[in-house]
Amino acid sequence: MQLSEPHPARRHLTLHETDERAIDWRPPRAALLLDPLAAYCSALDNTTAFMASTVHAGTLQRWYEELCRLKHETLDPLVTATGRSLRSGLLPAAGGVYAFWWTGQLEMLRDPTCNRTIELAGPGGRPVTIHLDDEWLGLAAELPLPLYVGKTADSISKRVGQHLRLADIRTTPLFEGYKKQPRPTTSCQLRSGVEHLFPRMADTRALVRNSIGLSYVVLDGDHHAANRFYLEDYAVGLMRPGLNIDIER
Repeated sequence: MQLSEPHPARRHLTLHETDERAIDWRPPRAALLLDPLAAYCSALDNTTAFMASTVHAGTLQRWYEELCRLKHETLDPLVTATGRSLRSGLLPAAGGVYAFWWTGQLEMLRDPTCNRTIELAGPGGRPVTIHLDDEWLGLAAELPLPLYVGKTADSISKRVGQHLRLADIRTTPLFEGYKKQPRPTTSCQLRSGVEHLFPRMADTRALVRNSIGLSYVVLDGDHHAANRFYLEDYAVGLMRPGLNIDIER
């Protein structure tokens, strides 16, 4: 399995990237005295250091490509010997955007016992049924499949731990049918989503440790707040990760 290159279906995005070889040219000081417009532009340049947050549109696609590269093929090496928590210091204690990937056997997702139909609560509480078919998941690509994309302002390490809840045998009860099950917190979307796919698996911890991979892009600090927001939305729109799906009210 090739893990170093981004999903081939998404490589075309780089064709429109900003050419970073452009020269940052600034007029000489004498020209500023003669050209009021140049002086005005120079003043604007000097104010950018005081902006709280900016959007780096030219590098958004490059960050997306980094997000498409697995940093950990499985989560097991990140887990303590007890299997109940993550090892400290192995993931960034910094803000950024992260993605969970299915890196396990694709046959598990093709098996009839895999519950790829989800019934969500739509507007007015009416049920809305969604089916994650082969095309949606991208099974034909025979590559890691994006399951969930998220962002955090403070700590990728902490946020990943909240998603996994490794101290719990399951985060949702065993169930029949397609209705999305209530979860103990709003922070464990990945783990509860995997359990929806395998609703009759009594203990899902080994499955999560050995069949889920992780990628991330560190974008720490308040000055990256807008970049985290747009990179997450950009990745969700292009990857179409099944466990991110929700219905508007």
